[in-house]
Amino acid sequence: MRSVIFESSISVDGFIEGPNGELDWLIADGCASAEAFFAQFDTIFYGRKAYEKLAPPESLGWDLSEADRELYLRLHGMRKYVFSRTEKHVRGNGMVVSANLEAEVMRIRDEEGKDIWFCGGAEILRTFADLDLVDEYVIRVHPVLLLSGTPLFAGNKTPANLKLISKKGLKSGVVILHYKPESRLKLQHHGYRSF
Repeated sequence: MRSVIFESSISVDGFIEGPNGELDWLIADGCASAEAFFAQFDTIFYGRKAYEKLAPPESLGWDLSEADRELYLRLHGMRKYVFSRTEKHVRGNGMVVSANLEAEVMRIRDEEGKDIWFCGGAEILRTFADLDLVDEYVIRVHPVLLLSGTPLFAGNKTPANLKLISKKGLKSGVVILHYKPESRLKLQHHGYRSF
């Protein structure tokens, strides 16, 4: 079974974007390299807002570098699921999941393939976390204080104990923290295959 891996960049004070949705505080080396990304994933889970902000455009501009063009083509070719209660269709090739979220995630996770990158915002993360659908968390902490904005873990209803699997400090000051929920580790310990 494939793993659903949530990845997000946050400020030291826990925000994923500034008060007006700003992302200009992100440090470039705090993001995964394209090669490492594509080696691990072939499917992306988006929240609607994240999809609208981060999904590749429907067509290529002529001013793209060769590297950006290759990144676009690889991203465009990945399977994309957009979780939304309000939208039935989205631009591009994202498939909308608007009902039976838990059953759909389990079905997709059971399919053959690489792991699934969960690229959602705080609202969809809260839903996934409450249903215990996240297998791993990769949090990239950027050395900046935003003081306000959208907090990553606001409003979660279900507490979760996380086990630190690894940590890595980058020259820029970004720290990458990799966690697994203890519920997953207990299943592995008892000989069950991890979700």
